[in-house]
Amino acid sequence: MNTSIRVPVGLIAFSGVLWGTSFVAMKVGLEYVDPYSFAFLRLVTASVFSAALVFVRERPKLNVLRDWRIWVLGILNAGGFILQYVGISYTTANRTALITNSNVAFTAFLSWSLYHEPMGFGNLLALPLSVLGLFLLVTGGDLSTLSGGQVMGDLLVLLAGLIWSFFLVLNKDMVSRRSTNVSQMVAWVMLVTTIGIAPVAFLLGDVTSVAVPLEGWIAVAYTAVLCTAVPYWLFTRAQRYVGATLSALVLLIEVVVAIISSALILGEQFAIGSGLGAVLVCASIVLASRGSSSR
Repeated sequence: MNTSIRVPVGLIAFSGVLWGTSFVAMKVGLEYVDPYSFAFLRLVTASVFSAALVFVRERPKLNVLRDWRIWVLGILNAGGFILQYVGISYTTANRTALITNSNVAFTAFLSWSLYHEPMGFGNLLALPLSVLGLFLLVTGGDLSTLSGGQVMGDLLVLLAGLIWSFFLVLNKDMVSRRSTNVSQMVAWVMLVTTIGIAPVAFLLGDVTSVAVPLEGWIAVAYTAVLCTAVPYWLFTRAQRYVGATLSALVLLIEVVVAIISSALILGEQFAIGSGLGAVLVCASIVLASRGSSSR
């Protein structure tokens, strides 16, 4: 791997590990609070935490909100969260992780078509390898596992994944600009995301009347800090030096973590073929990393 991108890729991978644990945490939390309220409470907490980290060290820069990208990133993120939370309530944690992260090829296409991001030989080989790995991870090679009454949930999380493809590419475009203050950017995107989720949560959720038990608040706090604010800050700092396609490929580590944790904690199926899928996903990440350079 190119030495200049080793640390950024490591930060993205670590972010992916944290994000990978969120799928099990969401399934657990949804036993205590409805999806709309959960998403809203998670983003409110993440927004407060992000703001506290930044604004105790420097003044909030309101002029950041003049950049239309902040608003688009926040709205895209809000849409992705709402769709994922509703979708995962109809399907399993491992299927949600698979389908959400199957956007890697679409992310690569967007990066190439909108910003002319080069597609190196390593990325071209890693993309089909990652798709095969993702398929094996969840199905274990058994096509019958794709059937069942989870179609609505699967479609919702698929749409969430496509929305996050646009988010990844636009996030890369903004953070690549020398004038961008990453910490301020993260804090304001979190706030706009919360604003975007609020109307849906108040209209469709029970956020004004729900009595969240301690277990629910633990899930909210965990996903807000360790699955939202911290990984997004680390990821955004690292993405300044790594292309959107490589970022999406490295984030496939999410699926590996989600599959293993859902099997251990939730008892969801983990077939032998899934182990091979995990190996292929990891191989695709290494292959893409070796064939990429800093940007």
